[in-house]
Amino acid sequence: MRRWLVAGVVAMVVTGAVLAFTWTRQAPAQSDQPPAPKTVAVVKTDLTDTREFKATLGFGASQQVTGRLPGTLTWLPAPGLLVDRGQPLYKVDNRPVWLFFGDTPLWRKLDKAGVRGPDVKVVKDNLAALGYRLGGPADELTPPTVDAVKRWQKAAKVEETGVVDVGDVVVLPGKVRVESVTAKLSATAEGPLMAVTAPGKAVEASVDAQAAEVFAKDLKVTVLLPDGKEVGGTVRSVSTEVEEAKNGNGESSPAVAVDIGLDGEVAFESGPMRVRVTSTARKGVLAVPVTALLALREGGYAVQTSGGLVAVQTGLFAGGLVEISGGGVSEGMRVVTTS
Repeated sequence: MRRWLVAGVVAMVVTGAVLAFTWTRQAPAQSDQPPAPKTVAVVKTDLTDTREFKATLGFGASQQVTGRLPGTLTWLPAPGLLVDRGQPLYKVDNRPVWLFFGDTPLWRKLDKAGVRGPDVKVVKDNLAALGYRLGGPADELTPPTVDAVKRWQKAAKVEETGVVDVGDVVVLPGKVRVESVTAKLSATAEGPLMAVTAPGKAVEASVDAQAAEVFAKDLKVTVLLPDGKEVGGTVRSVSTEVEEAKNGNGESSPAVAVDIGLDGEVAFESGPMRVRVTSTARKGVLAVPVTALLALREGGYAVQTSGGLVAVQTGLFAGGLVEISGGGVSEGMRVVTTS
């Protein structure tokens, strides 16, 4: 019986040792060392500042046409009519008021040879484009210019005076499409008459006034259509008037209207669009994620390396990256980032 008792004690000791060993293996000692910080390499890359703006498809911004010739309106165009250079935009006392292209409206009667100015240049440029031969400086009303005016008037079957008076022509940037007509036949011809737009489909964007500086006339942009396709566009004008526009939350903010012509045909008549603008590009610069930047107490920024903080100068921010430079920065150098 003592033999059984000893054997039982031995078995209990062995079993306890096994259990103790097993428990010790399942609970390894925890380390007090913090996890190593995440690092990324400084890369040399090209950075492009790309922004997108909401826009709508239509015919672009409209422009008001105001009559300046006294008399009675005897003919008005129908909405949708396209009017080209030298064609009548409306008639006063049965006399056509023609469309001329240019940037300077007529502000005086051009009736004497020797008169000079930008208004004279507008008249001469348009007569030349219509096929009439002119002489002398581009901005001077010469005797051959007066003769050309008479020939033009004869072809239009109006009195051949050789004089171009204020209100005889409407000067606009180019060919137009009549959007709407507010005047009525038999009414006075002086005052608001109609609204016109550029002839082709266009996109109008209402851009926050602070961001409008990225737009300029003739800037090339990309228009994103509702079906996901893209088409090129060209900025035709940027309004100089700031208006209040409401965002999705109903909050008002100052905005500027940007008129963009489409470089290709689109099947849509109207609808929401987006305009993508590439305003700044930097080639072959050193960059890191924005999350690698550390703001210094004394001002400026730095990046954290294995050897400590390295002060940097920042450049373009684009696509989550930031351009950095400085004497201690090199391609491939690893810096700490928070994500």
